[in-house]
Amino acid sequence: MTTTPSPDLDQPVRLHPLTYLEEGEEVTVGRADIDSYGLFPPDGAELLRRLEAGTPPNEAARWYTEQYGEQVDMAEFLEVLEELELVVKDGEQVAAPTGPVRWQRLGAAVFSPVAWVLYGALVIAALVAMVRRPELAPHYQNLFFTRSSLVLLTLGIVLGQVPWILLHEAAHALAGRRLGLNSTLSISRRFYYVVFVTALDGLVAVPRRKRYLPMLAGMIVDVLVISGLTLGAAAVPDSGGAAGVVHRLLLSMAFAVVLRLVWQFYFFLRTDLYYLAITVLGCNDLQTTARQMLRNRVMRLLRRPDRLVDESTWGTRDRQIARWYQWLLPAGYLFLTVTLLTAAIPTGIRLTEVAVHKLGSDLSPANVADVLTFLTLNFWEPVFAAYLALRAWRRRTQAPATTAKETAHAAG
Repeated sequence: MTTTPSPDLDQPVRLHPLTYLEEGEEVTVGRADIDSYGLFPPDGAELLRRLEAGTPPNEAARWYTEQYGEQVDMAEFLEVLEELELVVKDGEQVAAPTGPVRWQRLGAAVFSPVAWVLYGALVIAALVAMVRRPELAPHYQNLFFTRSSLVLLTLGIVLGQVPWILLHEAAHALAGRRLGLNSTLSISRRFYYVVFVTALDGLVAVPRRKRYLPMLAGMIVDVLVISGLTLGAAAVPDSGGAAGVVHRLLLSMAFAVVLRLVWQFYFFLRTDLYYLAITVLGCNDLQTTARQMLRNRVMRLLRRPDRLVDESTWGTRDRQIARWYQWLLPAGYLFLTVTLLTAAIPTGIRLTEVAVHKLGSDLSPANVADVLTFLTLNFWEPVFAAYLALRAWRRRTQAPATTAKETAHAAG
């Protein structure tokens, strides 16, 4: 059995360089170099400042009692700091102050006043083109820009969106880099949708008014992409041959971007507008609070008090908003489930029937490759989403077992 030596509370504690952001009744404190942050009450942040200034924990605890008239468990307080990786461990080097991040200048240029003027001109030009030529306006029929090849149709709808999706995420990243924040790109899912996710954890240490642009940057780029594709289609005649295919392909991609833009309004998912809403409302983790609130309601109905989640961890503002937001979660998932059963699955069946019929009429290698590619491009997303869901479920179920084994090993 191994034990971790208790820190000497009469000796100063070494801390990494910390950042502080005071907002209302909470102070965000953390390390910008690894994007590790925690929320502290104002008195807790002042206590942390004392420790950072070199005051030994016991002396800081006495100061806290004199200042606020309450006792503080310094051992527990230091455990929280260690969990957040704010304490310098034995043999560890103190983190160096963070400097400029890569692409910070590019981010500043992309969102400069001159750039905003150009973006406005692009959108206005596209709107004028749509008014003059209504056929350029987004319409669902634009998706079906050709009947000549199943693969060509799928390439336009699926692969034709990948560059714009990456551009959407790059806009989030550049808007964050403009503020000196690091970012990471990963693949995740929202119910049965596969999504790219840009993580900007450092936003929690930025004043709220500066968080809006990084959150909205992706949607702003979507609007610019729609405008650019529309103007590109306007410049190419809708005639026969390659020019006509290019014209319709551009409009097809533009409408697909419109669909992704509409998807951002699914507030019950963690979309860009969800993060914008919780920032405006002053929440920290609204969705987790709402999920746990719903869980507690169900457990109370089932008379399972042992399965209740500790409500003391909920923020005051999260608790207030979650009282109505919690009902949006099941309603939203019910809507997506109904859509899956009544639209997505029947459409998938119909597409499969078309592909099989096409395969039955022509077994040439080129046609077989055409049909298989079509099926792969159409069904990779739900299959991959199911894989991500299964992997997340395995991690959740294996984590308690791993913890139990570690505890038993330590006890032995």
